[in-house]
Amino acid sequence: MVRIGKPVRLAVIIAWLLVVPAGFVWLWYTREPLDSVSLSVLFTATLLAMAAVYFPVTRNGIPLSLVGWLTLPAFFLGGIFAEAAMMQIAVLAAIPGNKKSPDPLHRFFFNSLMFFVLSVVSGAAFYAAGGVTKGIGLTELVLPAAAYLTVHTMGNIGFIHLYQKLIGNPYPFRIRLIRQDLIAALVVFPYALSAYYLYLSIGAASLPILAIPFFSFILLMRLYDTTERVNEMLAQAAELGHGMSGKLTQPEVLDLFVRKIPELVPVDFLNIYDIRNGRVEPLKLMENGEMLVNITRSKGEDTGIGSMVYHSRKGRLFGSREEWEVFSDGSVHPDAESLIGVHIVRNKTVEGVLTVKSKRPYAYEEHHLRVLELLGSYLAVALEKSRHVQKTVRESERCALTGLYNYRYMETALHRYVDQVKRRESETLSCVMLDIDHFKKINDIHGHQGGNTVLSEFARLLQQRSDPSWTVSRYGGEEFVILMPGVSKEKAITFSEAFRREVEDHAFTVDPDGDAGPALIPVTVSIGVAAAPADGDSAMGLIRNADRALYTGAKQVGRNKVAAYTG
Repeated sequence: MVRIGKPVRLAVIIAWLLVVPAGFVWLWYTREPLDSVSLSVLFTATLLAMAAVYFPVTRNGIPLSLVGWLTLPAFFLGGIFAEAAMMQIAVLAAIPGNKKSPDPLHRFFFNSLMFFVLSVVSGAAFYAAGGVTKGIGLTELVLPAAAYLTVHTMGNIGFIHLYQKLIGNPYPFRIRLIRQDLIAALVVFPYALSAYYLYLSIGAASLPILAIPFFSFILLMRLYDTTERVNEMLAQAAELGHGMSGKLTQPEVLDLFVRKIPELVPVDFLNIYDIRNGRVEPLKLMENGEMLVNITRSKGEDTGIGSMVYHSRKGRLFGSREEWEVFSDGSVHPDAESLIGVHIVRNKTVEGVLTVKSKRPYAYEEHHLRVLELLGSYLAVALEKSRHVQKTVRESERCALTGLYNYRYMETALHRYVDQVKRRESETLSCVMLDIDHFKKINDIHGHQGGNTVLSEFARLLQQRSDPSWTVSRYGGEEFVILMPGVSKEKAITFSEAFRREVEDHAFTVDPDGDAGPALIPVTVSIGVAAAPADGDSAMGLIRNADRALYTGAKQVGRNKVAAYTG
């Protein structure tokens, strides 16, 4: 959204002060004389014009007031002064609607100035085309009226286009704006002529005869547009829900959700909160389209917008900052105005909170709240599915006892790493095989539970000392394998020797069966090391040679040793 600078706002106000008051003084002294009947009709028409401005037709998010069917007949009767006065009064009715604008006062002065200039210029075009006030013929009214409306429509388009350039709007002037203005002019022109000729025929009764179908049409169009926009949003929401259900991890689900939400509702700031033990904790945050990595987590009292929404019985919608600031803990961006907060619900349980905020006051409507509530449900289901998927993946890839990768995963990774070495994407791959010495004796003395305790503690040490880029796995029983892509054989031996000494010095504690207390037992490990491509150019060949080094170079010569494959 383009922020209008103070110089532009000031220039618009100064231009209005110089043009509009002085212009009306000049129009007053050059006005067309009107009888009392015409004045009363123009007064009633002005009220209808205000209603037409207050209830515009909105198509594709663009408001069209279609007020010209009233202002153009006013011009035919009373000239430029009558039309300009009616239009300026009608513009006042747009003020309540302008509350969604970032600067309602500026919007009023701009609209007032623009429509006054257009009234004068269009009126001049009417007279230049041979038009006559209170005329009825083709050449003295209809054709000049077409010239009036053409200048008015094109002037409106040009005025807005020029203004967008002046304020530095980076978005291109959309062709559909021009198309909708032209269509509106084609609708207004015959309706305005009909209103004028009907007034000449039957007088003031013409107003309700034409006003009733006009406003009925406006009502139907507004309902249709709202329904169309809601249906479109629901379709997009369903598509987003389907997209999230296809994601396998929680970060993928959240990233897609945050990226797509601005396509459904106007969002400048977005927060997703997680509910942990009844507390509201920030999980994801977006500001001005950018994801923030470092999220401040509250340490004290559970307060703030997220907490307020969580403890509400239903979703909350606020039009301006003044309405919700009392609930803020000071962490909300100072530019935020409109706000919607909804629960993220699954199986009737609130699992999180979603809040969206816009810099524009009154940017949201009731249907935005309902759509976000629906999206909150989609998000909850997608997150739950991703958790189940990740749990299933972990169970299929990991050893349940140690938490290390299992044989199946290790074998797949081994083939992948060896292929990388063959394609020269990696210079080397070291394979380290470890076997806990005399493990059967540990099981015999301390029971299988004691043996499991040793395996778990050994795996914890191994994982703790290994680099995150390595694949650490339980090969089977008391055997373990580490795959070290890009690590030379010499470095793998150095690591293995350091880890062997650490295991030898580590205090392994087991709880034996019976009343005896915890027991400290000595544990040692034998290790074999091989590296590709020197010690094997195939996956199975590499691991077979690491196994040979383990048994011939370490186990058979006394155990508690590190041995390298020598061919």
